Amino acid sequence: MELGEDPLDWLKLLKFAKKNLSVAGEFTVGDLPRLTEIASNSSDKIKVNYSFYVENDTIPCLDGEISLNIYLTCQRCLEALPLSLELDFSLAFVKNENQAEGLSEHLEIYLFEDEEQSLIDLISDEILLSIPMVPKHDIDCLSSFRENNNYEQGKENPFAVLKNINKPMRARSKNGSTKK
Repeated sequence: MELGEDPLDWLKLLKFAKKNLSVAGEFTVGDLPRLTEIASNSSDKIKVNYSFYVENDTIPCLDGEISLNIYLTCQRCLEALPLSLELDFSLAFVKNENQAEGLSEHLEIYLFEDEEQSLIDLISDEILLSIPMVPKHDIDCLSSFRENNNYEQGKENPFAVLKNINKPMRARSKNGSTKK
């Protein structure tokens, strides 16, 4: 069953799986609140394709594809880091780990409590799991930043100011009077 281009906000897992539902749609990065915290391109599109099916006659499963371009902040130079993601995933939704026995090995186990699952949360989870923990450019961007900005680290000792602090103290005598 094809629904067309409208993604569904809440997934009714078992109901959709029994109907072998397939959906294709688009979101923007701004539609996913957890992504907007780390991405600087909130208006760019996220393309999503997913299809449901039943495994072992009772376990709802989901095969999905997500493609997007996301701009993160490089943790070395703090400049924009473009990242193009093409994600494929296969999930089996189980209520306990015993249900996961006998499932295909290509399926990732997803423990859930409710029959409904938020599509926004599911997409966010998959994207967040695929981006690097510490996003950084492949090149040594910090050295090129220094070269482009004529950045030189000062070679002066930061404690050089303190060397003059004892000079007035030397002029004092043992009884506390100062010599002139």
